[in-house]
Amino acid sequence: MALLVMDEEEDSKKHFNYNKIVEHQNLSKKQKKKLMKKKELLEDDFEVNVSDARFQAMYTSHLFNLDPSDPNFKKTKAMEKILEEKAREREQKEQEITQTEKASQKKPIDPALSVLIKSVKNKTEQFQARKKQRIK
Repeated sequence: MALLVMDEEEDSKKHFNYNKIVEHQNLSKKQKKKLMKKKELLEDDFEVNVSDARFQAMYTSHLFNLDPSDPNFKKTKAMEKILEEKAREREQKEQEITQTEKASQKKPIDPALSVLIKSVKNKTEQFQARKKQRIK
C-alpha cells in the first residue's frame, strides 16, 4: 500500500525535459531574457491582499512609491494589483477633495461678514497705494 501512495506523490512533482534544457542552452541572451520573462509571468501565483490595513502606507505615503522605470522593477500580477489599488486610492481622494470644495463653496456667506471682508480689502489697497506714492 505504501508503494502505491509513493507513486502518486512522484507524479505530482515537476519533471525535467532534457530536450528543453538543451534548447535553452542554445538560445541567445536576448531570447533567454524573453523566455525568462514569460516564465515569470506564467509561474506567478502569488496573491496580494491590497485591502490589508498593514500596507495602507504604500498607498498614502510618498516614501513607498513604486518606480516602473527602475531596472530592478519586475512587472508581476501582484505589482499590477498594487499599482491599480494606488491609482484607485488616489482617484478616491481627489473625488473627496472636490466634494468638500463644492460643499464649502455652496455655503452662503453672512452679509455682515462679506461687508467686513470688503472693508479690509479696501483698507489694505489704500495702504499699499500710499506706500507706493511715498517710495516714488
